[in-house]
Amino acid sequence: MRVRGWPVLACLVVLSACATHDRGWTGDKAMPFDTAQAQCDAQTRTLPAGKEREAAFDACMKDHGWRRP
Repeated sequence: MRVRGWPVLACLVVLSACATHDRGWTGDKAMPFDTAQAQCDAQTRTLPAGKEREAAFDACMKDHGWRRP
């Protein structure tokens, strides 16, 4: 009898390539979330609070492989 578990294994391999974070971010081949967040916080810290800072932070996180859903 043949084992037909390869489709399950294939799905697990595909899903393991994506990372998620409890704050709703997802990443594919992403830098570790805490490292990316710290770098992006430091990079955008001097911008005024609001949409400009948020957009710059999101762009930085995207550069590190993370996206908001």
